[in-house]
Amino acid sequence: MKRIIIMALGVLLALALTTPMALAKVGQGTVASGTTEELAAAWTQWTYSKPEAESPLIGSYEGGPRCDGTPVSPTPGNTWFLAGTVGTTGPPVGETVRTCTMPVGNRLFFPVYNATFFITEPDENEQIAREFVTGRVDAVEEDPDLTIEVTVDGKEINSNRIVRAQTPFFDLTFEEGNIFGLDPGAYTTISDGLWVTLPPLPPGEHEIHFEFSAPNAFGGRSQNNTYILTVLN
Repeated sequence: MKRIIIMALGVLLALALTTPMALAKVGQGTVASGTTEELAAAWTQWTYSKPEAESPLIGSYEGGPRCDGTPVSPTPGNTWFLAGTVGTTGPPVGETVRTCTMPVGNRLFFPVYNATFFITEPDENEQIAREFVTGRVDAVEEDPDLTIEVTVDGKEINSNRIVRAQTPFFDLTFEEGNIFGLDPGAYTTISDGLWVTLPPLPPGEHEIHFEFSAPNAFGGRSQNNTYILTVLN
């Protein structure tokens, strides 16, 4: 029963998290690199480990701890994470707008769509976890009506910036009060997804918009986010 509850949460909350980024089909993206896999693992740790009160996945916000995109685990280079919002089932959702500041000189990293599995039960293993996340992302990529739109300051990004990558298994440490209601501690985790890396933005205000829809995957998945970022020297 516990797994059924957690899996239901995962399907509605994290295991189908989306964060949009380009008009072209995802399959045109480049091949994953070791760096992308490392960043994907670090992003997963950053996003899900935080308590609900600080979760960057939830709702609109202006400043505060939810805006802090500093990785909580080591990453290659200077990187700032954006979370996007929890993927929803059903018709497309309304826009979520967030206003944040970030330091200059950091590239941006986030998923167009990702699926994550935490091993929480004795009868689960790495094979089950890998098959789950692989199947989720395969289904989204194969949706004939898949649309992804991402713009930076009103300009569409190149679809080649979207890279599919699957992390190796790693330990994800949950804090007290996490959004899944799991006991604090480390859980064996894997994430698969379509990831985007953007070069550092110049100082000043910038708008990043990402919108996603996969109407035929798991009852329909969608997300619609705008980040208004002020890059500070």
